Amino acid sequence: MITRTVSVPDLKVRIETALEETPYRPWCVHRLYEAIVAPGGPDAREDMLELTQRAAEELVREGLAQREFVSAIGIGVHCEDSLYWSRESEKRTLADFGPEYESPTVLQRLASHFQCRGL
Repeated sequence: MITRTVSVPDLKVRIETALEETPYRPWCVHRLYEAIVAPGGPDAREDMLELTQRAAEELVREGLAQREFVSAIGIGVHCEDSLYWSRESEKRTLADFGPEYESPTVLQRLASHFQCRGL
């Protein structure tokens, strides 16, 4: 299990590997976090999501990954996410990945990221 001591360089390697192994499908930040960063518990989730996004953004800046932003409003709450995919992919936009990544389908999937934390 990875703990809070995980480094951005280590995450970059892990993320780039995951993207290159699946060039036919983009990864959202939440999926990268859940698949690559073994959660250190619910209290570490936000910090680790932020670290995961920072590592993925560095890959984009270095030309090692591609990214597109998505934004949706559901139940009065604004949700944003970034989807990343391999630079080796022939896809240049989310819509190139097919109907699953076109609006409104991708926005409905984005809204599914909401987690109930109880009332």
